[in-house]
Amino acid sequence: MKKLFALHPSIILDEFNSLRITGNYRLLALSEQSVSFQTNDYVMTIKGEDVTVLLLTEQHAHISIDELQEVTVRFTPEEGNGYES
Repeated sequence: MKKLFALHPSIILDEFNSLRITGNYRLLALSEQSVSFQTNDYVMTIKGEDVTVLLLTEQHAHISIDELQEVTVRFTPEEGNGYES
C-alpha cells in the first residue's frame, strides 16, 4: 500500500514519560526497564523504572516510561551510506 504522505522518522519524548516514534524504525531490544531502537543512522536507548509498549505498528510506536532514568542517542553510520566528494 502506498502512503499518501511520506513519513520521515520523528521521535517525541513528552513530559519525560511518553515516547512516540513515527516513520521507519527498527526495534532492537525491549525489556521491562528499557527499550532500544534505530532510525536511520541513530540508535536510541531509553531506561526507566517500568517501560510499557502501548502501540507497536510498522510506522508508529508509543511507549510509556515510569521514572525515566537515562536517554542515550548514538550515531552509528552504516557502511555505504557515507557521502563522497
